[in-house]
Amino acid sequence: MKKLSCLAAIALALTLSGCASDYVINTKAGEQLFAHGEPDRDRDTGMTSYTDMNGDYHLMNTNDIAGIVKK
Repeated sequence: MKKLSCLAAIALALTLSGCASDYVINTKAGEQLFAHGEPDRDRDTGMTSYTDMNGDYHLMNTNDIAGIVKK
């Protein structure tokens, strides 16, 4: 039973570590915004959402983004 718990904990840790990448969003205005996790682009609305390093949710127009780079 203990072995099964350890395997489950390891699987969870590996799953979560894959989602924890940080990204840099470069805007056309020259700003650099830092996102925790990959920003989500919604093609229907033309908006991009991301969570910053403090855990705050942001929404911006995709046309204002010059590029997104994985850190």
